[in-house]
Amino acid sequence: MPPRYPVEDLYKHNDYIKMVQIKKQMSLQQQRIFDTVLASIQEMKKAGLIDEIISEGELVLDFHIFREQMLKGATIKKINRSELQKAMETMVDIKFSYETDDEVGAFVIFQKARINFEDNKVYLTFGKDFRTENLLPTANYTALSLTYLNSFSSQYGRLLYQYFKMLIGKDINRPFRTDITLDIDFLHKLLGINPKEHTNYINNNSLFINRVINPAILQINETTDLITRIETVKRGRKISHIQFFFPPKEEVLSKKKENAEQAQPSKENLLFIPTFNVFKEFREWLLKYMIGKNLVKGPKGYLPDVVISLSSKGYLHNEVSKNDLSPDDAMEMWTWLFNNQGRIGQMNLSDREIKCFNLKNKKFIAMNHESHEEEKVIVREIEFSDDVLEKVSVLLEKEDGSKIQIDNFFTLETLVNAKEI
Repeated sequence: MPPRYPVEDLYKHNDYIKMVQIKKQMSLQQQRIFDTVLASIQEMKKAGLIDEIISEGELVLDFHIFREQMLKGATIKKINRSELQKAMETMVDIKFSYETDDEVGAFVIFQKARINFEDNKVYLTFGKDFRTENLLPTANYTALSLTYLNSFSSQYGRLLYQYFKMLIGKDINRPFRTDITLDIDFLHKLLGINPKEHTNYINNNSLFINRVINPAILQINETTDLITRIETVKRGRKISHIQFFFPPKEEVLSKKKENAEQAQPSKENLLFIPTFNVFKEFREWLLKYMIGKNLVKGPKGYLPDVVISLSSKGYLHNEVSKNDLSPDDAMEMWTWLFNNQGRIGQMNLSDREIKCFNLKNKKFIAMNHESHEEEKVIVREIEFSDDVLEKVSVLLEKEDGSKIQIDNFFTLETLVNAKEI
């Protein structure tokens, strides 16, 4: 039995929820491993270990985080090598079938999957037709608990639960809807019931309800935050529809209310701050969820100890000077926040870390020691040097796109004070 009411730690794009429903695109094990990858990516995003998802090439995950996500809700406490090997095999077996007016086809989601035990990394290569941008969803996502999902032994219960959560929406305290009436034929498609494998269920609606729907509902009620029941609807003498009711459990709402009343939740309490591609959506999200909270420490153009918050009126506020930002400064700050969304909520950074973050993508004039001429460069990466006090190693990009690594030459203060162009 999973712990009661674990946090919602998996933010799953609705396209992925729908992807496994019609025609039952994935087995139960494949769903679990796919969600493990999603949760690992998002956990690394929260920890600042990953910025964006590449559309091509390898994605590298921390093995310890990956293993931790695999164990959530599982009955086992440890994972051996043979189970990890099976997980890798399961990943490369996952494919997505599609059908349009013009063609039918299928593609793999993962071309390659491997774990390196020397560097403790999981290396994944996506299929070229798989859309990776939704792995860190910016909109149209459903908040789920990986612990709940991994607790399902019923394929049908898992699918129905995700479908209900998608209908409820992002805020369980203000659900979009808590009931729906579905045609039996639609339910067959939703759960992957087909004439070839499930003739009895297709021909006998009562059997379908007793063998498929009722056990799924029972497992949802036993293991999740919803309390679900059904009523059958007849057309004539035959059951034609099922009406589902899936309100959140009262104790879950009480717990949510208590949490909401706690003052100043940190980024860790928020679990996951989505990344946005559209400024309007980004600003609206902050105004909805971050009112009265600290947003960022030491943004570019400010001292490292300056904290910018969002006041109760929705104004950007300097917590050190105790003043709201001027309209011009606020406009610049909103732009900076949008371009540096990964910094939001990171309030425990040291002064040196803040300076390093703020130096990234800085453009300035540097002296070329071979030609003895000045040239424009961009700071792409900066790292502290352990063996040389106060010196840093810098990866610079030249105007022609070439990159040069300079080790133990610049100090952090030299780079901070270099005139930006």
